[in-house]
Amino acid sequence: MMALGLVVAARYPRNAEGRVRDFLLTHSNYSARDRPVLNPNDTVYVGLQMELYAMLDLYWTDERLTWDPADFEGEDLLMMYPDEIWIPKVFLSNSLNKDALGTTSPDRGSIMLTSDGLVILGVPSVQSTQCPMDIRYFPFDTQKCPFDFLPENHIAEHMFLYVENTPTPPQLESLEWDVLNVTVFQSGFPVSNYVPNRDVIWYSAGTVCVILKRGANYYVLTLILPSTLMCILAFATFLAPPDSGERISLGVSMVLGLTVFQLLIADLLPASSKQTPVLSKYLTCNFVLACLAVPFSLMNIDIAYGDNKLRLLKYAWIRKLFLEYLPCCLSIPSYPDRVRCEIMDVKALSEMNNEAITGYDLAVVQKNLVEHSGQPVLKDRLNSSKKIKLEARTVALVMDRLVLFTFLIAFVVVVIVILVDYGNMPDVTFDNCEIT
Repeated sequence: MMALGLVVAARYPRNAEGRVRDFLLTHSNYSARDRPVLNPNDTVYVGLQMELYAMLDLYWTDERLTWDPADFEGEDLLMMYPDEIWIPKVFLSNSLNKDALGTTSPDRGSIMLTSDGLVILGVPSVQSTQCPMDIRYFPFDTQKCPFDFLPENHIAEHMFLYVENTPTPPQLESLEWDVLNVTVFQSGFPVSNYVPNRDVIWYSAGTVCVILKRGANYYVLTLILPSTLMCILAFATFLAPPDSGERISLGVSMVLGLTVFQLLIADLLPASSKQTPVLSKYLTCNFVLACLAVPFSLMNIDIAYGDNKLRLLKYAWIRKLFLEYLPCCLSIPSYPDRVRCEIMDVKALSEMNNEAITGYDLAVVQKNLVEHSGQPVLKDRLNSSKKIKLEARTVALVMDRLVLFTFLIAFVVVVIVILVDYGNMPDVTFDNCEIT
């Protein structure tokens, strides 16, 4: 059996990589539980670099894992397994993942070791962190997301975690967010200590802060623009004649449509926001204006066809204002113009009747005149009723235009206020990204 083992060993000799591994791990009494320092008072400096491509890189020097490449056929690079050497335990303190404590767990990642003891650990991972959201300026908002990395079981005297600058990817595809900048912060925090002769124990920490800008084109085309057009269409009900039966249904339809947009906003935005989003204020104002358009339309219909429509017209200055001056200013036919048109229609009807009565008895002619034009018995009464209807219709049209212009002015004021609010949007800085 010994001879067979010697034959196998002679036929398959250990290569340089295997002999380096034996030299480092077997013959030097290496233990993965001990810190990688020869002097217990030395500090292990662990560098951390987070790449936005699901990779976490850590760097440190293991003083016990060094060799002379000349003794091993020039071999100066060795790939190790995670469970063979000491690995710093680093976790993401504000992670949403259940395995946040296993950010650098020994069962994953690849380790590259150089002859001078430099250890490079690459851990593939997908990190989910808690980002403090400020959605006041949604969907034109810019958010910052900190990634707080902490050592698990080593104080700052034994292991110092420093974070290196993270390169910003030139093209990181995202359907909703654009990466504007990535920066790092170095910090530490004290922990109360119950060991005698020590007040506190310090732990090192590092933060990678990512600034993201939301892509607003989708929300502008699918949310802001349709709601604006629906609010304007709600105002268009005042352009319809008072006797149109579709003006109320149009206003109610626009109100229901804006209600749907309010529900969409409620689903998109988190309920824990400290400030009300500007977009919610804008949609609420549109909703209120569209709701007010419906009762004002009903009021104008009541003016045109109600029973108590002439109470204010008993004052001469109000009659002048609503029946003559305002119609001229609002491009509406005034009451005198409407009266003249009605008189011309009556005259045209009378002439048509006169041409048609040739050869008929006078009694028949008088009967036809009474039926068609109110002549001569009901002339005064019918003319008075016609004048009242013309006055009411003129007042209703004037009120429609006044309310329309009032609503448009209110809508323009709302838009200007919202634009000014968005214009005062502050630039996002890296403040409050550090661990405190």
